Amino acid sequence: MDSSRDKLIDSLMLSVVVLSMGGLAVLYFGQCKADRCPSIEEFIRSFGVWAPVILGILYFAISPIPMVTPFISAAVGFVFGPLVGTALVLIFATSSALVPFFLARRFGQEWVASKLKGKKIQGLYEQSEGSGGFLFIILMRLIPVLPWEIQNYTGGLSKVSVSTFILATLLGIIPGTFSLTFLASSIRDTTSWKFYLAVGLNVVMLLVTILALFLKRWKAKERK
Repeated sequence: MDSSRDKLIDSLMLSVVVLSMGGLAVLYFGQCKADRCPSIEEFIRSFGVWAPVILGILYFAISPIPMVTPFISAAVGFVFGPLVGTALVLIFATSSALVPFFLARRFGQEWVASKLKGKKIQGLYEQSEGSGGFLFIILMRLIPVLPWEIQNYTGGLSKVSVSTFILATLLGIIPGTFSLTFLASSIRDTTSWKFYLAVGLNVVMLLVTILALFLKRWKAKERK
């Protein structure tokens, strides 16, 4: 891939993120009074019926950037609660996942590999071949050994269809999305049974991921 085009794409992606975050910052500080600034919940709710639209735009803007989406999802859960929050995150996360998916599919393995240094892209690509594509995507979502954004780039490199990617993503992120939004919403009262249940649920999700990573590495050693 031409290096000048690579730099142009990076610049455009960075510009979208900076403009989106900058715009939100201007709106946020514009609501600050002399003695205080609004809380995150107050700021989001200040948009009224447009709040979900603003959050959706934010999801799309930050979709190519690693390690950011979970914080936005937690904020959605905190403001809208576990049920509505989960529904919104499922819609926003699944649809915005198509941005890195199509970036990877359009610009190819070499471009993605340059963004995901140290990751074994070829091995992940080979796992998705054949009829196991749906299973590959849904397991990648259910057991998130890889960060969310890297999963999306990996999906773009795979041979799965767009419809398969969307369906497997939507189904695969339900448990993790609910556990995250449930925890975020229950943090208002750390003495309630809901908070302890949410913590326990997230601990189980973490242990499952750690166990899956351990088994994967153990099997890799067994093959050598």
